[in-house]
Amino acid sequence: MLDGRSFTKLISLNVEGARHLDRVLPFLAKESPDTIALLEAPEFLESTLSELGYHTTFAPMMIRTQAGQEFQEGVLFASREQHSAQPHYYYRADAEIVPFVKDDKRNSISHVALHAKIGDLDIVATHFTWNRSGETADQHQKNDMRSLLDVLDQLPAHVLCGDMNIPRNENELYDVLCERYADNVPQTYASSLDRDFHRLGNDPDLTKLFERFMVDYVFTQDCHVASDVRLEFGISDHAAVVAHLSV
Repeated sequence: MLDGRSFTKLISLNVEGARHLDRVLPFLAKESPDTIALLEAPEFLESTLSELGYHTTFAPMMIRTQAGQEFQEGVLFASREQHSAQPHYYYRADAEIVPFVKDDKRNSISHVALHAKIGDLDIVATHFTWNRSGETADQHQKNDMRSLLDVLDQLPAHVLCGDMNIPRNENELYDVLCERYADNVPQTYASSLDRDFHRLGNDPDLTKLFERFMVDYVFTQDCHVASDVRLEFGISDHAAVVAHLSV
């Protein structure tokens, strides 16, 4: 308890499929959060988190093959307390979940906002549309943002977290989000991408990614409060966002 409010510890993290689980799982065990939002999560992590005492909901986005292993990949929400959850797909090129094609992301990834409710707390996790430039929203991002906001505007006041692929103070869609939400990641963090584990970490032409690409967020609105927000690096190609939430 703090200031008379009950706090819930949240971790939001892009795990990049199965590449970093040797670090991700010990990190989650050490931090022991009450709620977890994982992006690019393999479906089989549901059973692992269930064994750790979490209730889970998985919303698939694609079929991934990594190191010869095929699995559904998507947004995975987990909580110590029982939760209810509803996936809202705001972009789908196909009604089915299909295999990921690197050169055809638009037609092989379905984008979903997973809305979970735990008591009075509403949390939405998503992995938003990627585009090559990052700093400038392309038409796909603009279209998908309109579709996403159509969904979010119908929900109760909530926390929005995940990998937004929208660099802070660079991409115009960041300002669109800030019209509805408060950004709770401290401004002292310039980027949430981890140079040591990102596949482009050694590319001298892309140092901007690690110097000014803050793309992982915990946004709040209305009565929802996020405190003690921090980034933890050294886990995946993205930093984990750790926050204490209250209503």
